[in-house]
Formats: sequence, C-alpha cells, structure tokens
Amino acid sequence: MVNYKKIWKRHAIIGVTLVGLGVNFIGEAIIIKSKSPIKPDMGHMALWFWIGLIGIVSLNAGICFIADAAKNRVLMEIEKRQTV
Repeated sequence: MVNYKKIWKRHAIIGVTLVGLGVNFIGEAIIIKSKSPIKPDMGHMALWFWIGLIGIVSLNAGICFIADAAKNRVLMEIEKRQTV
C-alpha cells in the first residue's frame, strides 16, 4: 500500500523549496545582467546565463514537484473516503 501522505508532504516541501530557489536564481541573473557594461566580456555573460539556467531548471522542477504533491493529496483523500 502506498503511503500518499508521506509522498505528499515530501514533494510539497521539495517543490516549494525549489520554486523559491529558482526565483532567487533568476532574480540574481537579472541583477548580474543589468549591471553588465555596454561591451560585456564573455565571462560575465556566461555567469548570468548559467545562473539563470539553473534558476529556470529549479523553478520548473519545483512546479513539477508541487503538481505531483497535489496529485498525491487527491489520491490520499480518495483512499481515505473509500476506507470510511
């Protein structure tokens, strides 16, 4: 028997953490890019690109974890109603 409550809690916490981390990384990349000089060097461009990429990846992963947590919550509620 699957423990939906444990999966729901774990995925909800991971999802919220990843969404927050992604938003912070994307904001940091925006700040780095906005402070770049008129003729930016490649090292500076690579920095904001990679930080932004990590931010987008973690944001999308967080949304996926939250969606899976919602699915497991629904399954937990269905299972609870069937046992009552």
